[in-house]
Amino acid sequence: MPAWSILGTQDPQTVTSDWLPVEPVAIDGVRVKEVRNVPTGTGALTEMFRTDWGLDDLPVTQVFQRTMEPHSISAWHAHDIATDRLFCGLGRVRIVLFDARIGSPSHGEVWTRIIGVERPQLVIVPPGVWHGVQSVTSTMSMVINIVDHAYGYEQPDHWRLPPDTDKIPYRFPA
Repeated sequence: MPAWSILGTQDPQTVTSDWLPVEPVAIDGVRVKEVRNVPTGTGALTEMFRTDWGLDDLPVTQVFQRTMEPHSISAWHAHDIATDRLFCGLGRVRIVLFDARIGSPSHGEVWTRIIGVERPQLVIVPPGVWHGVQSVTSTMSMVINIVDHAYGYEQPDHWRLPPDTDKIPYRFPA
């Protein structure tokens, strides 16, 4: 070890030689699939979801997009029966998950990752996991959700907490 190195700490490995994240997902049931952009003559093509990826075997019943103003926060949300499949199609967002499921091996864990068009990823969020999304760019961001249970207009499977709640041990950066 070089003598000058005593002044700091060495970074831990965060990616493989293929630039794939090495950190495990800390929340039980959450799946993440990094996908690659395919450059074309006019831009890029990016697959958002395929059943043959084997991330889940749930149906697709609704697909919707949510645009987000620069640095805005959409939090906190959880579902009793629906599984969210989140994909950032424009800009860059921070996805934060909190496992509130009693009996889950990852109960009480917080997980966060920044995803976006430069590094596309599909994040699958199971029922009972609180999730929040923060736009981290100075331009508009867009999150696409590919759900297994369509939104119920008369009785929504949608639970909410404010972004600054004391019930979740996470604070979104300003």
